[in-house]
Amino acid sequence: MLVPPSRMQQATLALGNVEDRFNRRLKYPYVLFMVEGEYDQVTEVQKERIEHITEGRAKFAAVPRSQWDVPASLDKSLVDASMRNIGFSHGYRAMCRFYSGFFWKQPALRSYDWLWRLDTDIEFHCDIPYDPIERIIQNNALYGFIQVNYDAEWVQHSLASNVSAFMASVKQGPSKTLDYESKPSLKFPDDANHGFVWHGSGGVTKAMRGEAGNEEWTKRCMYNNFEISHRSVWENELYTRLFEFWTALGASFMNAGVTPLYTLLDSP
Repeated sequence: MLVPPSRMQQATLALGNVEDRFNRRLKYPYVLFMVEGEYDQVTEVQKERIEHITEGRAKFAAVPRSQWDVPASLDKSLVDASMRNIGFSHGYRAMCRFYSGFFWKQPALRSYDWLWRLDTDIEFHCDIPYDPIERIIQNNALYGFIQVNYDAEWVQHSLASNVSAFMASVKQGPSKTLDYESKPSLKFPDDANHGFVWHGSGGVTKAMRGEAGNEEWTKRCMYNNFEISHRSVWENELYTRLFEFWTALGASFMNAGVTPLYTLLDSP
């Protein structure tokens, strides 16, 4: 759980809800992330409440500033212009970048294979009598999400075309138009569900050629609040290369929302 000091009260309520609904039985540990330097703002009373609610199974960890602030390579004025044009705060964009490129790399999570994302505003409305992680394992899956939404292209105006360019670089070799080199050994899985992301066989073909845009993109998104994932989803070479590609474009802080990127990454 990513917890700004200003949302400690919400985090306490959310953790209490998770405990009441299922985790007092399963006793999974919690890791609460704060941006480097923010932990000092948490009071002893707040720490004691978290300790009491989670029965001592929660610990705090710091997110390095380098993984949160606007990258030095990116023109901050462009970020400011993007925030004026489409909205979404610095904190929201930083959160999206953290979850899409860094959260599983945190030292506090190294000992865990399965990762369950929680947010400070979540609430389960009924008891969960089973172990959701065990259910995913039983179904031979590596990623679980709660629903499919549709994103607005005005928020992600260049996402589809950029991902299509990456797909072409994987299929054909390094792109001639982008300052990025794709390893020749990379390939998409044989059972890749491209049809979830691109409209029809024509859309998939254009995506593979680097010619797809918003007209070919289905806009479908795997809503990632509550997501459960095996760390291999994020550590695989294809995901790593796409995030590097995304970062080189400056898009990891310019686009608002991480859900569409997750979908485009995980479905192929």
